[in-house]
Amino acid sequence: MTQVIEASAVPVDEPLEIITDIIAAIEGKQVMIIGEMGTGKSTLAQYLAYTVGGRVRVYECEGTPTDWQGLEVIGKGENWAAIERGMAEDLEDLTNQLQTRTERGDAALDGTERVMIAEEYPELVSKVSSSSEWLERHARRGRKGRRFTVLLSQYDRVAAWGLEGKSDLADAFYRIRLGKKALAHAKSLKNEALISWLKADQSHCLLDDQPLKLPPYREMKAAVLRGGSTIFQPYYDNAINPKKSPENDLKPALGKDFEENCSDNDRVLWRLIQRLGEGKSDSAIVTEVLGFTGKRYGEGAALLERLRKQFGG
Repeated sequence: MTQVIEASAVPVDEPLEIITDIIAAIEGKQVMIIGEMGTGKSTLAQYLAYTVGGRVRVYECEGTPTDWQGLEVIGKGENWAAIERGMAEDLEDLTNQLQTRTERGDAALDGTERVMIAEEYPELVSKVSSSSEWLERHARRGRKGRRFTVLLSQYDRVAAWGLEGKSDLADAFYRIRLGKKALAHAKSLKNEALISWLKADQSHCLLDDQPLKLPPYREMKAAVLRGGSTIFQPYYDNAINPKKSPENDLKPALGKDFEENCSDNDRVLWRLIQRLGEGKSDSAIVTEVLGFTGKRYGEGAALLERLRKQFGG
């Protein structure tokens, strides 16, 4: 007699190890956010910027007056020359940061963190001559100098980023893929479990090849609202260069038309305090509404006092 054993192969999906702490996950590298329009790239970029901390600069050639409110925006109206100057400042700033680190150590850089967001970075590659050096130096040295870059794009091709043949630079970045870009990448990995997981919820995306669950949209938007109301320029103040007074610094207005002459930032802040600060103590307004904590609490308290004097609250 002959015994016949029938067997069939059954695919077994390994359980997905889902990343839920995005800030911890991206530690040590720069970030690219890749996704089609409407996937929330800008909201995620601002959330990362405010959570990482420090001052924020945005390179945006097509922005409207309502985009990136509360932040220093460079390049609107396709002002490539302004972006060129801004990136040259960034390179000088990074050199100063690294010099300080060499001479005085990492502790000397505490409180000097900066985040640079570049909207549709691949377009800058062909329009801004210093963009390649800007990208390369921040990829290699930026995190050591407390300089964090968040690059946004609809394109998921190495060539579009100017990184073709530069695998070492590409490895300095985490890629966060959203929407259809995440699905396309999961399909290239031939991972059906990952594809199904991505389709289940809009907060599901990829960090390189790993499943990443983003914080709820409302939570990210709330962080953007708080952060956008408290992060002002000047941008260019590192451990060597003292703070420079910005052209649009908040200035007290004079005369009976006082409120009309106040800056847009002041009015936005005051409306935010009125909406979210009702019934709260001054300390809660400073820390929870305005977002000034730790060593910056005194700065926030002074801001609150000044706003009250301006608006008679």
